[in-house]
Amino acid sequence: MKIIALCGSPRRSHTRTGQLTRELLAGAAAAGAETEYVDIGQLKLHFCLACDKCHELGHCVQKDDFEPFMEKVLAADGFVLASPVYCYQVSAQLKVFIDRLGRYIHCQKLLGKYGAVVATAGGDGQEQTTDYLSFMLLQLGAQTSGRLAVTLEEDGPVPAGSPLLAQARQTGADLVRAIKEKTEYPEQRQAQEGIRAYFCDVVNRRRDRWPAEYEYFKQQGWL
Repeated sequence: MKIIALCGSPRRSHTRTGQLTRELLAGAAAAGAETEYVDIGQLKLHFCLACDKCHELGHCVQKDDFEPFMEKVLAADGFVLASPVYCYQVSAQLKVFIDRLGRYIHCQKLLGKYGAVVATAGGDGQEQTTDYLSFMLLQLGAQTSGRLAVTLEEDGPVPAGSPLLAQARQTGADLVRAIKEKTEYPEQRQAQEGIRAYFCDVVNRRRDRWPAEYEYFKQQGWL
């Protein structure tokens, strides 16, 4: 079992979001998973060009780290999205990544996989941000097994004895359990079926413009 976490904080080694994400992965590792932590700053990511080539060709035409990273995500069983809260939303760095996910969303490429989300705020906005990250996993086809939405008002790393660290490890263990037991979340599945129906209509109407997605939907038996 492999779980990959993408931390969207620009603070690199000083990120408390990253600290909690690593604790989540530690909990997953203790439960038997192989884990990988990826700092958003390690990836070379260009802005989405809105060129529609990914829908037409089945891959992004930009030469950066996006497609190689997504190959690793597709090969994993679980995906964790984490971000600090900036102006009641995810970081700009993580949003650049999310904006590149168009065809993965249309095709629900993470169908059958599981995820968890992390958001840390200095004051407020953590719930809105975890709602958004959970929504993105839902759009991708993954089911979200847990979320960590916290306020960190004090400067510096989360103290060693903080219950937040135990909560993070439990979130990781819960993610492993969901993967092992193939837990179903009916409300999430129902929402994903509605999303798929919507994109079936969109892709069918644009089949001449988006041949790669049209062929994928046909292969999946969705059209």
